Amino acid sequence: MGDDPTPKPQRPVVLVVCHTLSGHLQPLIRVASGLRSRGWDVAFLGPTAHRQRIEAAGAEFFALQGIADINDQAYYADPDRLAPGYKALPWTKRGKIDLRLQCLDTLPTQWANFKSALVTLQERGRRALVVAEAFFLGIMPLKYGAPLPPEFPVPRTVCVSITVPAIRSIDLPPFAYAAPFDQSEAGHARNQALWDKWTLSAADLTALLDKQLLASGAGRGTGEPILSGANYRCHDAIYQVGVPGFEYPRSDWPAGFQFVGLVQGTPKGTVLPDPRFDWWDELKTNSALAADDPRRKKVVVVAQGTVEVDPNDLIIPTIRAFAGPERDVVVVAILGWKDASLAEFMPDGTVVPGNARVANYLNYDAVLEHADIWVHNAGFGAVNHGIAHGVPMVVAGEGMDKTENARRVGWSGIGVDLATARPSLEQVRDAVESTMRDGGFKRRIEVLRKQSEALNPLDIISEDLIKMSGTH
Repeated sequence: MGDDPTPKPQRPVVLVVCHTLSGHLQPLIRVASGLRSRGWDVAFLGPTAHRQRIEAAGAEFFALQGIADINDQAYYADPDRLAPGYKALPWTKRGKIDLRLQCLDTLPTQWANFKSALVTLQERGRRALVVAEAFFLGIMPLKYGAPLPPEFPVPRTVCVSITVPAIRSIDLPPFAYAAPFDQSEAGHARNQALWDKWTLSAADLTALLDKQLLASGAGRGTGEPILSGANYRCHDAIYQVGVPGFEYPRSDWPAGFQFVGLVQGTPKGTVLPDPRFDWWDELKTNSALAADDPRRKKVVVVAQGTVEVDPNDLIIPTIRAFAGPERDVVVVAILGWKDASLAEFMPDGTVVPGNARVANYLNYDAVLEHADIWVHNAGFGAVNHGIAHGVPMVVAGEGMDKTENARRVGWSGIGVDLATARPSLEQVRDAVESTMRDGGFKRRIEVLRKQSEALNPLDIISEDLIKMSGTH
């Protein structure tokens, strides 16, 4: 018998849409690259500041326009432009400002840009499947009844969550209230009271979301407070980047929700190129020594992240905490942006200690292969990089989802939560040294690392998209 002459249907194009912050884009760019390697044509609607990185992943670039085209480095370069005294505001107020400016004010423009990308693909004769990062709210009008052009096929959509899930649960308080996890009857009552409080506190943002949906052609609003999960549940599936052991075991996950593992970490069989720092060989030589070799120094890696970028918050306290040639510690500090400099933040005449190594920008996966302790400000991606490499961590962060992430680091036992974004050098030193001494942190994070190895998010997402598309 010969081959089946029936022509196989062409796979749809995968259109990726994503919130514009680097911490959201980096995982979605990895997803785009992974889908390309699995035979998908990929288009990516994103900010022009990241066009080069998106195209390097093999995706066709579609540009966000106008106020939706946010350059996050420029956005945070002048905080007082966002609101008077922005940096001094409580993190809850800063978070509401960011949510409005980044997600809500931009929603109608995002929706218009999204429709334009779909139309372009359709005019080429290509139908689309959509992979949407959870905080790209510009896709929500489609899910709430906004029309597409006549006879235009409505695409299937899946959600990729790259933060801890902001989905309402009887077991948890709202994001703005980092109360302890408690599934008891009293805990449920406390959570309900806090949800009632959040409903009132966020009423203006909820009203703005509904207003923007209706202005974009949607037939209704969400009918629930903002950050309750409507932006997740409206999709055909919810893929949570991460591992179950890091998340509170809530009793009421929505339909279609699943953990898919980590996009962070070094894929098996991949050899990362050595970064171009004159101290890199020293780091490799040190980590090649046996753990009990007296010449081996402990390596503490500290990063500031890409949003709260003032190194006085965390990097400089960590460097100072372990300064001195007598210390058996090497501190590797990552500033977070290319061309960033530590000198401009240090008093004139201050010299970086001899046991510190400073990088303006450095691949976390490359450096964490050589790390003993990972100090950072609790970004979700940074946490998952630590899990992927089995490196216990010390976290000092607040704002956005960082408070939630930090509390889970402490709850899961994989590190120490300093419960502040600006710790003293004594707080950092004590936490790092206690984490080094207590082998329990390493054992617990190894459990989570093994959970991540059992899941391949790119395979899971690709296989599900194949089922949705009816192709092979």
